[in-house]
Amino acid sequence: MFLFSRWTRKRREERRRIKETKKRDDEKAQALLLTLHELQRTMDPLLAVQVYNNRFCPLISRLPEEILLCILDFLCEEVVTLQSIICKDAWYRGASMYTRGNARYLDPSPRLQFRQLLQRDGRCDNCRHWNKTHAPKLFDDCKFQEGCRRLYDDTQVSSLHCRLHCHACDSLHDISRFFSNYQKSWEHHRDRRCIGQEGSVQLCEHIQITWASIKAHIDNWRQQQHGERGDWQVCLDSFLIECHNTNHDMRCTPSEAPTWPRARLGTSRGSAPFESSVVVLILEWTPHSRIDALRLTTDGRIPAPELRALFQRLRRLGPANILWPPCRPGALPEMAFFSLSSDIERLVYYKTGEADEIGPLSASFSPLPTDKGLSWRAGLKGLAASGTGISSQCLVVSYKKDIMICKQTDIRDPAVKIMPTCHWLHAMDTKTYPHPRASHINPHIRPQCRNVACNNYYQRRKDYYACYPFRGV
Repeated sequence: MFLFSRWTRKRREERRRIKETKKRDDEKAQALLLTLHELQRTMDPLLAVQVYNNRFCPLISRLPEEILLCILDFLCEEVVTLQSIICKDAWYRGASMYTRGNARYLDPSPRLQFRQLLQRDGRCDNCRHWNKTHAPKLFDDCKFQEGCRRLYDDTQVSSLHCRLHCHACDSLHDISRFFSNYQKSWEHHRDRRCIGQEGSVQLCEHIQITWASIKAHIDNWRQQQHGERGDWQVCLDSFLIECHNTNHDMRCTPSEAPTWPRARLGTSRGSAPFESSVVVLILEWTPHSRIDALRLTTDGRIPAPELRALFQRLRRLGPANILWPPCRPGALPEMAFFSLSSDIERLVYYKTGEADEIGPLSASFSPLPTDKGLSWRAGLKGLAASGTGISSQCLVVSYKKDIMICKQTDIRDPAVKIMPTCHWLHAMDTKTYPHPRASHINPHIRPQCRNVACNNYYQRRKDYYACYPFRGV
């Protein structure tokens, strides 16, 4: 009895200490939040966060550069911010996309552990618990994973018996590429279609593009060749889908061509060896914005709030959220191009909370590099082509997304079946296809997460993945 009483008293003391510690932590957190809000009241939010981190989170600045690069590397939905921060890093700039994306300069063991930890941090509590209770521990990059299946009695199932026939593709696919109702029977269904055929890719809120439309276009071109090896570039150039909704027409003057969102076929411009011979579906939108329509400072700079309002308007009226989704609701990845370390920071005015010494703006300035997605153009409003002041400029934003379709050599070969690729699966609108569900054949399918803040939120596309480029569904 004495031991039990002592144990109870000890447990009570532990709970009290935990409660007091949590209360102190909450009070400290509230005090820090008040400090951040006060900084945001007196200066630009971007500067406020930087000042706050320097004062209260100094550990971040003391991390080794290779660790910081790894952290940024795996924050894959912030690709633009990552490139903006490290664009001057010679090693990183020269590395290929796949070397950067997988941080292969790390040893395999710490690389795997590091990636698992970063992905765990982005999950909600339910998804963390699911990962802990399921083996093998799955990565979050690809929800269409293939692999060895085991039945409920731990009997291994041959990969051949984990494949079903898709009538639309006339081919066998992994069972995880089918809706659960199709997985219940191994019989041949003439109406069975894989997820890649059921879903569609969204160009904007008005246009959905199906795999069947792309395949039909390629098949029609093949038939017109009558067995001869025609010019496959003609096949690509003749595929064009545009949305002519007036909200998407963001040109500076009526004399310019409309800025319709469009989908077309083209070839990849990637640095990896196989990418130079890849046919891709290019989704793009290039709106224009008049600089003189903004309320500029007396020295001709763009106030940061004005620039944010401009990008918010573009995202509200056009397909920017689809082609270039933000890492979190309300985020503006476009602002990464105008960070304090960028080449064009001097064109933007950030409120610092102090008496700034504002000097005159240069009469001219160099345009942005063409590979950065944003560019300045002179004379687009009917002004003299020699005008180089900022008020005579037009801000042109290019939103673009490439989706791998097939190899170039496959276009001209009628014997090759054009089937949905893993890139297509990940690019599909998540609301246009049924989500696969776990079964006794494939129990490792993650359930749909309804937490919008979780990395595994069921309507969030994962545009970064480690799939084999041309593995059919």
